[in-house]
Amino acid sequence: MHTNTSGDSKTVLTVSMQATDLSGRSSTGRQIFSLALGQGKLPDWMESELAGSPSGHQFRWRVGPRDRPTCLSKISLLPSNGLIWLDLELLDRQSEQLLRDGVSGCALISQREVQQLFERWNDALQTKDPQQVAKLYSRDAILLPTLSDLPRTDHDTIVDYFSHFLEKSPKGSIDQREILIGCNMLQDAGLYSFTFADGTSAEARYSFVYILENGEWKISHHHSSLQPDS
Repeated sequence: MHTNTSGDSKTVLTVSMQATDLSGRSSTGRQIFSLALGQGKLPDWMESELAGSPSGHQFRWRVGPRDRPTCLSKISLLPSNGLIWLDLELLDRQSEQLLRDGVSGCALISQREVQQLFERWNDALQTKDPQQVAKLYSRDAILLPTLSDLPRTDHDTIVDYFSHFLEKSPKGSIDQREILIGCNMLQDAGLYSFTFADGTSAEARYSFVYILENGEWKISHHHSSLQPDS
């Protein structure tokens, strides 16, 4: 029997979700979002299963229209009245103690602290150790890098990219940025530039999306592309 978790509304879960029709031909793609328990974004029984599981636990459910998360209600790729596969993974669970100073169960972070997340990443570049850089990315991170056409979607391919990039001894600086802070998720996007040991430089557009993973801010999505006139 599933229990109602609405009384535990100060617990915040960060989940990865993908919905697919039963044939496997149509899929929403993977979505990452945070929710406070009791908000109604997921059915009570799903929240109960997620809240009682460790981070990293994966679920696959076959659900009907009445049990679909509200964010799937208008997805035209999925059958409106049929069964679908719903794949969820619990990425992080934040307790009331950690979040007691936040608003509606959201961890507090300042604009300056977001800026320091880039400085942390740039400092990792200076170590010239690709493992030090790669560990700043979340378990399911996506890196669309500046100097490669190949998307990097796991730890090993992210390490591979930085193994080559760090040979240039890059040092980054922010030229222009906009920061958006949400509930246990934030975005830092704008323009940055790099100088290299051989005296060359590059200007690029960037976006970092961070999520809380096991209580630490990790890069979930990183896109970087050279400026058109670079």
